[in-house]
Amino acid sequence: MTNIRKSLIISFAERYLLIILKLISFIVLARLLTPEDIGLVSVSVAFIGLAHIVRDFGVGSYLIQEKDLTSERKRTSFTITLIIGVSLFFVLQLLSPYIADFYSDQRMQYVIQVLSFNFLLIPFNSVTLALLRREMKFSIMFAINISAAIVGTASAVTLAALDVGYMSLVWSSIASTATTCLGGLIYRKNEFWMRPTLKDWRRIFNFGSQATAANIITEISMNANDLIVGRVLGFAPVAIISRAQGVMYLFQRDIMSAIRNVAYPGFAKAYREKTDLEGIYIRTISAITAIAWPFYALLSLYSLEFLRILFGPQWDAASPLVPVFCLAGAIAAMWNLHPQVLMAMGRIDLSTKAVVTVQLVRLASIITCAIFFDTLMPFAVAFLVAFIISSFIHEHFKSKALKTNWRMKVDGLYRSGLLTFITLSGPVLLKILNVTGTITLNMYFTVSISCIVAAISWLIGLQITKHSIINDPIFPQKLKTVLEYKWRSPSTH
Repeated sequence: MTNIRKSLIISFAERYLLIILKLISFIVLARLLTPEDIGLVSVSVAFIGLAHIVRDFGVGSYLIQEKDLTSERKRTSFTITLIIGVSLFFVLQLLSPYIADFYSDQRMQYVIQVLSFNFLLIPFNSVTLALLRREMKFSIMFAINISAAIVGTASAVTLAALDVGYMSLVWSSIASTATTCLGGLIYRKNEFWMRPTLKDWRRIFNFGSQATAANIITEISMNANDLIVGRVLGFAPVAIISRAQGVMYLFQRDIMSAIRNVAYPGFAKAYREKTDLEGIYIRTISAITAIAWPFYALLSLYSLEFLRILFGPQWDAASPLVPVFCLAGAIAAMWNLHPQVLMAMGRIDLSTKAVVTVQLVRLASIITCAIFFDTLMPFAVAFLVAFIISSFIHEHFKSKALKTNWRMKVDGLYRSGLLTFITLSGPVLLKILNVTGTITLNMYFTVSISCIVAAISWLIGLQITKHSIINDPIFPQKLKTVLEYKWRSPSTH
């Protein structure tokens, strides 16, 4: 429990700092760059993201789960990542003119060519980072990742201020990757370069091929909005929908990645020790929804205000899309950890089937929108519908390996729902009074007061609902003590 708590604290600290840096970057760059600039790089990065999935080839996951990790298997992993990285560099150099022609913008050629240099750097730190995760040395990873993020953010902002334009985002990516490589070199010099060998390639290939197939489909689907919207509607709408998704991804992607980093080995340990995995899983989902649902609800309530505070008025067009994406994120919070549970049980086959099915549904919905609609709202609605369908798909495959305790699950989600209602009661009232003119407050004051009221209401709601998150390792012990004392009956003092 102590190890999990420490790992969670480090993982969350890393995510929070990364989110702060990302927010700073978003806020500043949204004022220094145009939607056209950001959209151009977003579409280019979408293509690079597809190549990154092939580049990884599941090697990182293989190194983490391999029971008998010999020196030769490490060397084989390094060799495979090096071969794939160099190959992808040259492929992207050759394909970049054709990609630019497809989007009728020759700037994309140079952007993709420069970004592809990352593939020459990444193989020299991929083994090190995977082994750090395997050994759960999150403190070392924290130092490396935060350093890379600081360098990347500082580079992007500085170059944008110097009027480098959209290329500021490109060069900052190279700077961030180089910093990560330097961190790996400083920590483990012996893993920076290994004598190449392919002796155990079949063992790695058997694992990596399954993981890569699912990851490729996922990456295509995740980037489909940028790729398809960019082709159909242009780069500026890509940036608008990206900003609307971006605020939702603050939790869906950034916070959840911190939880997944620790949840996966935690689930695996519970399964090996034959403890109540389903109970642990449901309590984890209850804790996630207790945070995610109030967050998404407050973000939806003040979507225009949050967008203006973060990015400025030029992004107002994204405001109507935010509540739709937030609802999708709230639904996803109920099944985000299904793949981790299945992999922890050794059922990578079911996990792969679930992920591929879900992403194909999402991809089909986006393509359908591209055929029949030429505005942004249908794309947001399609995203939501795909997430609703995904919840049933994930539950179907998860129940094949681990029977769902519906009574416990419904009870946990009910308490999270009631907690969300209590949390939002004050901010909703304040919003109504402000809209009707009963009170008149400026935007910054309204949002600040609403956030404070929501935080206080959330704490009160935890005790009213007797939510299980209070006993979760992620919940601060000192805050738990304060709440228990505050709500203790006078007779027990």
